[in-house]
Amino acid sequence: MWIKDLKLVNFRNYFYQQVEFNEDINIFLGDNAQGKTNLLESVYYLANAKSFKNIRDKDLIRFNQSSMSLSGTIRKGRSFKLVKIDLLDKDKSIFVNGVKYDRNKDLRSLFKIVLFTPEDLAIIKEGPNLRRDLIDKIIQGIDPSYKQVKKDYGKILYQRNKLLKSQSSSYFKDQLSAFDQSLSKLGFRIYKQRLKFIKFIGDFAKDYHKTLSANREELTLTYKADIKARDLEDYINIFRQSRSDDLKSKISQRGIHKDDIEIRINGKDSKSFASQGQQRSAILNIRLAEVKLIKEVTGDKAVILFDDVFSELDEKRSSFLLENLKGYQTIITATNTKSLEKVSRSKISYIKNGSIRKE
Repeated sequence: MWIKDLKLVNFRNYFYQQVEFNEDINIFLGDNAQGKTNLLESVYYLANAKSFKNIRDKDLIRFNQSSMSLSGTIRKGRSFKLVKIDLLDKDKSIFVNGVKYDRNKDLRSLFKIVLFTPEDLAIIKEGPNLRRDLIDKIIQGIDPSYKQVKKDYGKILYQRNKLLKSQSSSYFKDQLSAFDQSLSKLGFRIYKQRLKFIKFIGDFAKDYHKTLSANREELTLTYKADIKARDLEDYINIFRQSRSDDLKSKISQRGIHKDDIEIRINGKDSKSFASQGQQRSAILNIRLAEVKLIKEVTGDKAVILFDDVFSELDEKRSSFLLENLKGYQTIITATNTKSLEKVSRSKISYIKNGSIRKE
């Protein structure tokens, strides 16, 4: 599966732009603020009907314009699908081969995107919520039902915390017990999924990182589950042990919302002891592991988007990355030709002021 072409009209800083993609490597060079990340954002939007940034749809429309249009041809084997997304102020329309799609999630089933941006370094540098989001989004890409389970868990957690804060209901104990049961069932399902997929991602990423560092570095991912349980009954019993503390603090203190993923290089915490280049390599290898996992589980090859990927990677690591992208359509942005000496000029385009050209 790969994206054959893309047409942008009033998307971000692009007035009108058509792009033809190679089936394998596509590299876009340019200075900062010229539209490189915007191009990756448009490809992501084609697959998900939403930005990978926390913004409103209407903020994607070019300044002083009221509408935006984005269309692209998706090829899988001998089959072609034309995806078209129109945005007029807040109204969005999605069409695939002329058939209207009512929901974003229907579009997402067409093809998978794996994305790396420099902001991904925050996964290592900041709090556990970003690491939980990382694994949850990976699981959602494999198992779409997981998103609803997470959503249901969030709703019940909110209701339980609200109940703990008031503690005034005449049915307080019965309601709390009901919430405990529901939250534990959902929490155990999420725990089991995280346990399984973190193991897969960790094993794949470990192999990539070992090869990348010529066996000098070992990357390990460890699931630091707040509740470790053999089965559902065990999980419920452990969860209920914190009830007296929950009543005092008026908040749910145990559960999957307290989980973390430990990312270590040579046994040391990557947040505190790894260099910026090592941290970037670790996240990149986790993204490569995500690509491999999608292929192993679904049989589909994801389209890979890498923004400013070569920054702070030495030549050896950059060459390794390009080598391991073979067989996948990859769209890469960079600010210079560093590490690209062996890349065919036919794979390289240039972006300036929202305009894309070949050399």
